[in-house]
Amino acid sequence: MHPSDTRPQCHVARTAEGVVTVRFDNGRLNLLTGDAAHIYADTLQELAADETTKLLVIRGGDSAFLGGADIKFLKDASRRDIDAYIRSVWRLCETIRDIPFATMSVISGYCLGAGMEVAAVCDIKLAARDARFGMPEVKLGVPSVIHGAMLPGMIGATRTRDLLLSGRIIPAALALDWGLITDVAGDDGLDAALAHWQAEIEANGPLAMRIQKKLIRDWERMPLQEAINVGIAGLVSAYDSDEPKRYMEAFLANRKRR
Repeated sequence: MHPSDTRPQCHVARTAEGVVTVRFDNGRLNLLTGDAAHIYADTLQELAADETTKLLVIRGGDSAFLGGADIKFLKDASRRDIDAYIRSVWRLCETIRDIPFATMSVISGYCLGAGMEVAAVCDIKLAARDARFGMPEVKLGVPSVIHGAMLPGMIGATRTRDLLLSGRIIPAALALDWGLITDVAGDDGLDAALAHWQAEIEANGPLAMRIQKKLIRDWERMPLQEAINVGIAGLVSAYDSDEPKRYMEAFLANRKRR
């Protein structure tokens, strides 16, 4: 059976500390079909409403985080088909971007095309040493679109041109050097690196994290002075709860014990 003929699945696991892990599963190649994109987006929209969550971890397969589009589908697609498909991927990426708490993509194997866009829209991008990244659409006779538009802001215009016009696939070390990803797992492996990141985020104030996440999104589209004003309002709003007091008391108590 062709991988795209299997039913995409979205496996969800939760911890008591507020970490939700979602694993995208669509066969060996983990292709991002239109059906898969809608199933994943539906699941993530439900998870986004949980006010107890601090971190969403998105994982794929071992050999491919997400392998991109199904080339057999693309080859025979009509204009209407391709429009519907790319909008399904856009919806998935925007759903991730709109999640009000921190998001992390944990990447093994190949992370290509639409799959790389899904990884890129996450707040934190953690990769295994053997991960490979690329936007090879031009090698298939089509351009890279939708959230490929974020790449100049992430890695600069020169490197965006390199990646999109060459269609080449780059290793995790180079992706890290370019700023495409946040971290590459060390000698202890991907799960150990993930545990470190989870511990960092679990220690943070959940309300502060949500305010900060919203501010980062707002700053992306605001002139400087407006961004500063919104930031001040965000800081003041944090004091509508007792979270600052509780976290500062804990910080001071820990400092006294040292």
